[in-house]
Amino acid sequence: MTMALSDQLIALAAGGTGGHLFPAEALAQELKRRGQRVLLVTDARGARYAEKFPADERFQISAATPSIGGPVAKGMAAVSLAQGLFTALGQFKKRRPAAAVGFGGYPSLPAMKAASLMGIPYGVHEQNGVLGRANRLLVKGAAFAAHGFPVLEKAPANINRIEVGNPVRDAVAALSDAPFTPVTEHGAIKILIFGGSQGASIFSAAPVRAIAELPLDIRKRLEVVHQARDGEVADVCSGYEAAGVKCEVAPFFADLPERMAKAHLVISRAGASTITEIAAIGRPSILVPLAIAMDDHQTGNARALSEAGAAIVLPEKTFTEGTLSEALAPLLADPRRLEEMAAAAKGRVKAGAAAALADLVEEIISARAAA
Repeated sequence: MTMALSDQLIALAAGGTGGHLFPAEALAQELKRRGQRVLLVTDARGARYAEKFPADERFQISAATPSIGGPVAKGMAAVSLAQGLFTALGQFKKRRPAAAVGFGGYPSLPAMKAASLMGIPYGVHEQNGVLGRANRLLVKGAAFAAHGFPVLEKAPANINRIEVGNPVRDAVAALSDAPFTPVTEHGAIKILIFGGSQGASIFSAAPVRAIAELPLDIRKRLEVVHQARDGEVADVCSGYEAAGVKCEVAPFFADLPERMAKAHLVISRAGASTITEIAAIGRPSILVPLAIAMDDHQTGNARALSEAGAAIVLPEKTFTEGTLSEALAPLLADPRRLEEMAAAAKGRVKAGAAAALADLVEEIISARAAA
């Protein structure tokens, strides 16, 4: 890296969920290591997951999805996006970023449109195996369209597609060498359950009942860490206590990567960040793709692990305590299979994404300076 490339302000736009924020956070960490400055652009929802985001500067914009709801909802979303665009234009004129990267979700749309209008070079990163709708509106004007999985569905032709993998936060990268601890004959079996960064009610009900159906000798060995929504924590705790299962239940775990590294089995959604982190750390999983995910992209994400024999996929429409119990029982009774699945998961998503993305950012800054 040349001195001319250092100390540049780079805008990263992401919001809505942790699934968009966490890859942006990983890139921010890499850019900071290279001496760059980071401007975070997000919305109120995304800000909830950005407490530890290493931004030198930040601002919030309004954004909403125009893809759902009736005419009134769509009209309100359009107004929100327009307001976000004007905010981004004003803030970019004030702060003058050298480049920008959008990580999908509708908060990235007005930010990248503002960059385009101001002649600021930008790229997009798609975490999922299907190009998201916001990114579809941005890729043709982007300097690059980086993506996480080998296959990127619904991507238009004649764009600069580059597979880089999905960036993982430093906390995840630090655990990439954490060994899988085998389950001993009478030892504890540790299960981590979470339903995405915003939780999910079906992840509060079905797992507790499924675990309660397991044989008593298995239940006595279980140690469950379970993310549940605020109003459901007490019921989840009570369910485990009635089944004689040790548990820790909370609405959010800030140290989720560490808990994943300690787990013998992960039960979760199939968001891109989740799949990437499971692959980086190397853990067996039972995956329940979100049924309402746009273009069913979570099912596509899950294939990265299921096709390697590293995960069992249970479609949401058939996800019940019965189907989960049927999947759990043979896994927990066969520690060797858990080890094999952990080994199969390791490295199934391309590593080094944060560095590859940072290289692309610096390339577009250099190209702009040379123009």
